[in-house]
Amino acid sequence: MRGVRPTRIELLMIRKRIVVAEKGGHELLQEKLDTMVMEFFRLRERREGLRIETEAAFATAYLPPLQRAGMLMGQRGLEEALSLTSPAEEIDMGTVTVMGTPPVPAITLPEPFRDCREPGYPLALPSAHLDAAYHQGEQAVKTALRLAELEGSLVRLADQIAVTRRRVNALANILIPSLYNTAAYIEDYLEEMEREDIFRRKRAKMSRSGGLLP
Repeated sequence: MRGVRPTRIELLMIRKRIVVAEKGGHELLQEKLDTMVMEFFRLRERREGLRIETEAAFATAYLPPLQRAGMLMGQRGLEEALSLTSPAEEIDMGTVTVMGTPPVPAITLPEPFRDCREPGYPLALPSAHLDAAYHQGEQAVKTALRLAELEGSLVRLADQIAVTRRRVNALANILIPSLYNTAAYIEDYLEEMEREDIFRRKRAKMSRSGGLLP
């Protein structure tokens, strides 16, 4: 490492940095990474189930019921009835964090989902199939909103996993080996200085006694 002086104080500091990097940095980040990966696979499995549920909900709501209602009421009558349906309540958007990720959108579904229990179109209409589509469509939209919220969490969690993995790799493959190499360099340097110092003292001692170096 550049700018490092080969002294005993510097060696002690390097050793402390190794302990911090291994115990306080690498191990904690690795534990965090493992936990996030487990959470990611859990959410992905949940996402797959919710996606299938959402597709089935829309198919159930819009294929048979609306087709049959259109056959009974005609396309124009169906469109007029749909234009009179009650709107959904305001959907609140908040934020939530998942495993330390940046905030992701959190959708709060209103209860009740619409401002009234009745659909809004005249009850005199031959609306049995339309009623089914109305209520099943509401459930499909709720499921789709939950799926969208989960997708946002997965995207942010995947980004955080990538960032954490880069940090773990940087510690394991760059910083920690560099610290060990620096510590080894300082140790070798100090040992060499110590050998030279012993040699000088022996030579000085022999010079004073008039002897020769062995």
